Amino acid sequence: MLVVALAALTVGAAVVGFVGGPSPEQISLQIAAQRSADASNFTFTVESQIPSIGAHSSAHVERAKGIWQSPDRWRVTSVNNGTISVVSGSGSTFQDSAPHLPSVTFELGSHTVESLTNPDSPVLSVPPIGLLFSATDVTRHGDHYAFDVPRLYTGKSGWVAYASLSHAAIQLPLTAAFNTRVEATIKNGYVVSLSFPRGTSIRNRTDRTLNAWQLSDFNTSPLTKASESGKD
Repeated sequence: MLVVALAALTVGAAVVGFVGGPSPEQISLQIAAQRSADASNFTFTVESQIPSIGAHSSAHVERAKGIWQSPDRWRVTSVNNGTISVVSGSGSTFQDSAPHLPSVTFELGSHTVESLTNPDSPVLSVPPIGLLFSATDVTRHGDHYAFDVPRLYTGKSGWVAYASLSHAAIQLPLTAAFNTRVEATIKNGYVVSLSFPRGTSIRNRTDRTLNAWQLSDFNTSPLTKASESGKD
């Protein structure tokens, strides 16, 4: 009887562990996130659609392209009103450069360093792949996943804006957003798109800025000295 009881407890514990563990959809997201983060490099684009302010104005769209190289190097090139600016980073250090202006180097605090695997890493410009590790309520339709992220940290106005205002060490103010809806597409085992289709909810209000990242060219596009300086 003791043997039977122990066997029953073992089976019961296994069932509880299975029920309380991650769903197959969550596991698929985590595997794809880890594989994407383990890539030696990839390219990406980021698009931010800022809602119109007045009834007769249209939404403003900002676009940038970037490249990531393992373990912590990246570069983002953006165009605003015809002016090209380049921001590159390595770990907690990044450099902001624009035409006709001196290049400026900044040191970020450890809490603002972007990571591809940490779900608490701030969402700034690099694709926030780490959010997939904290996904809840996941639904899947083919290669497309939709899920909730209980909490994410974001630089409300964008860290590049802060960079242009200071030549000293930056302590970027971060804001927590809660229960953010995220959509992702997985192809060939990699995360190829991420977006916030409903914006983010911050302190009982909603930021309607819609952010979307597209990822491609995994393991094919390493950074070079020329590209780091914006000379593609």
